[in-house]
Amino acid sequence: MKILSINISEPKKIIFNGKELITSIYKKPIDGLVNVGDVGIDGDLQADLKVHGGYDKAIYAYSFQHYKFWSERLNQDFNDFGLVGENLTIDNFNEKDLNIGDEISIGSCILQISQPRIPCYKVGIKMNNRDFPKIFSQSCLLGSYLRVLETGKFKSGDEVEISKREKNSMSVYDISDILFNDIKNIDKMKKALDLKFLTEEIKERFRERLMKLGDFSSL
Repeated sequence: MKILSINISEPKKIIFNGKELITSIYKKPIDGLVNVGDVGIDGDLQADLKVHGGYDKAIYAYSFQHYKFWSERLNQDFNDFGLVGENLTIDNFNEKDLNIGDEISIGSCILQISQPRIPCYKVGIKMNNRDFPKIFSQSCLLGSYLRVLETGKFKSGDEVEISKREKNSMSVYDISDILFNDIKNIDKMKKALDLKFLTEEIKERFRERLMKLGDFSSL
């Protein structure tokens, strides 16, 4: 795997349906070596820290191979990096091959898979398609958030290597599937709750859903 583009942004104001919104989803490619700290890439800021950013979601990575899928699905030609607001556009970042807790080496940094992206309505604005958040979610082609285990530097063109596999984990795709499609699968949700490196944000979603389904054994 290889980084094709590093994309960052600061919060900016946009007008949508006559209302002013602040968002950082319009990320643009940058060149050269970048500094990576505990909470992400220098110069990249989030508009809403309740749903983006922080230690568990310091960097968002997405596969360039999915650009072709969305181009065909939405009958548009998507080539500009940062398509869904990702920080790292990686040539082939397959959610089915990436497990929660896997460690990834890029440049002098070590990152860790923490959770899939949870789409909000702003990605629909970015894609100019109000149905996109739902379509995006159900596809499970959501990319992954990454923790920064070791800070350092990297640049576009650097190799992306899985340096440590988390045993007895679940893939990013599997977590996305039980979040948005297989939503009543009690066994899989309980398995996900046992994953050491899955974020508390996702675990809390599963706990709430299990309660609604009448299963209180994980509380």
